[in-house]
Amino acid sequence: MLEANSLKSLKQEAEVNSCDDQVWLRLARACYQQVNWEEAIAAYDRAIDIRHQYAAENYDPSNILVTSSSNISNSNEDGSSSLDEAFTYYQETLEIESEYAVFYLHYGYFLRDQLQISAAELAFHKCLEINPELAESFLELGNIEYNRCNYAASVQYFQNALVHKPEYAEAYCNIGNCLALQGQFEEAITCYEQAYAINPNLPELSQKLNKIYNRFVPRWHFPMMNDTYRNDCYEKTLQKLVKPDSIVLDIGSGSGLLALMAARAGAKQVYTCEKVNVIANIARQIVEANGYSQQITTFNKLSDDLKVGEDLAEPADILVSEIFDVGLLAEYAVPSIRHAREHLLKPSAKIIPRAATVYAALVDSQDVFHTDRVNMVSGFDLSFFNTFSKKEDYLQLFLRNFKHKILCQPFEVFEFDFCGANIKPENRKIAVQITQNGNCHAIAFWFRLWLDDEIYLDTSPLSQDTCWMQAVHIVDPPNVVHAGQEVVVLASHDTTYIDLKLDE
Repeated sequence: MLEANSLKSLKQEAEVNSCDDQVWLRLARACYQQVNWEEAIAAYDRAIDIRHQYAAENYDPSNILVTSSSNISNSNEDGSSSLDEAFTYYQETLEIESEYAVFYLHYGYFLRDQLQISAAELAFHKCLEINPELAESFLELGNIEYNRCNYAASVQYFQNALVHKPEYAEAYCNIGNCLALQGQFEEAITCYEQAYAINPNLPELSQKLNKIYNRFVPRWHFPMMNDTYRNDCYEKTLQKLVKPDSIVLDIGSGSGLLALMAARAGAKQVYTCEKVNVIANIARQIVEANGYSQQITTFNKLSDDLKVGEDLAEPADILVSEIFDVGLLAEYAVPSIRHAREHLLKPSAKIIPRAATVYAALVDSQDVFHTDRVNMVSGFDLSFFNTFSKKEDYLQLFLRNFKHKILCQPFEVFEFDFCGANIKPENRKIAVQITQNGNCHAIAFWFRLWLDDEIYLDTSPLSQDTCWMQAVHIVDPPNVVHAGQEVVVLASHDTTYIDLKLDE
């Protein structure tokens, strides 16, 4: 830190040499070091004024050709022209101005940290008046508008910062913040990823990326990938069907696991598509990391948007997919497979899975019922809250985790042949024999997925656990049933959703 006596000495020197810009510049720097902002600004102002006055007197751009032609008559004693001297002095003035702009930037930081936001804003604008290319000032002005929730203005400032400093990680990150707050999550991810590529150590950037990734990647992906039973069944089927000349189409890449299995089984070429951009990007990285990027092509598209001749070199010999939710149909498996058969597969193509069978059972379980219903609690009637209960949709849960009683033998609801005629909506009435007395609180259903004629996956609560839970339709109000009684279940599907209810 500069000694007080030295600062006093500089002030005295500036008074004596009031027209010496270098003295005023040294004084400005000294005041700056002492965090004496007002005196520093005044000293910088004086230095710049002196410079500009001299430049104006000795350098007139409009007369440059005239002055240049008379350089000899205007030469100094040492042979240099006054124009040369003026030009050099003018360049030095610009250098001081550049330093002056940086000073205003730091002054703005100080005011910002003191929460004097309006004053800080003026300082950052002054900085840009002096040096319109100082990206840091654009960034700070963008931050001010961001804190005012003026996101459009904020983004414009950040984009201006990137014009002058293309590798500005903070600007990319801050644009991502604005986009995320406006619900433009995929665009926000792109900005965050650009920031991460430049500076992966930017504070809180990894957390922001992870938080927004989680909006696009449901947690069920992890138990699904770790489901050994599921994975082994798919791999055994692929190993049976894939030949060295096979072209395989995988709908719903996810991590790329099924595509990798098909490649390892010896497929000539594997095409895999994933509609969620961030998942598709990770799938590509996983494929490359495992050494299969020559065999596997990953598209960030819905399968409905793929075209033979543009995306696929030729129709596929094998379709593999695992786009089945706990209720089988809600991930649009039926229309996706139908489209693939009509537009992306050879007529003789194998389809994995080839079929599915849906089963159901009536369940007595207060615990299941009250996962989505409420009545009397602590002596109060809270039943109005049932306005928010699911009335048409099914719950997703592991039945084994709830105390329950099965009131009938499991019964078949629907069969779906993915290789046969187009699947159409269907309604059925199913007579069910009650085997135990109880209250029917719910109808649970599950499925058996036939990967080929021999290998299948079973999501029944009566067999081993899988990554799939059971789908459960609540019966409200519960129905009292008796052993030997026959009840009728109304079953329907529209190819994307299965609905089950008791006939009244």
